[in-house]
Amino acid sequence: MEAADAEELTAESPVRHMSTVSRHHFGNSRETTDAFSITIIESMKEDYGLFVWPCSIVLAEYVWQQRSRFSGENVVEIGAGTSLPGLVAAKVGANVTLTDDMNRLEVVIASNSG
Repeated sequence: MEAADAEELTAESPVRHMSTVSRHHFGNSRETTDAFSITIIESMKEDYGLFVWPCSIVLAEYVWQQRSRFSGENVVEIGAGTSLPGLVAAKVGANVTLTDDMNRLEVVIASNSG
């Protein structure tokens, strides 16, 4: 995972906050054709949801390692935040529904059918 720092000025607040970019790689492109990367922009101004939690990296890696078990299955990620595990599940062929706080425009509420 690589991170690049950036500062951003929001319309709601004149206070600057930090955002980062985290990159997550699954598989080795030299060894497998189904390797991929996910890039997530994280907001450090939020209390909890808009950054990649260490446990979500572990869960996403588990989904990748067990991808044959997830392919074709229905998956719901509740409180998805940045959605890393759900995005990996969708990439490996699961039917994924991602949910989080519908009152925050920054948060994804989406569904993918494979």
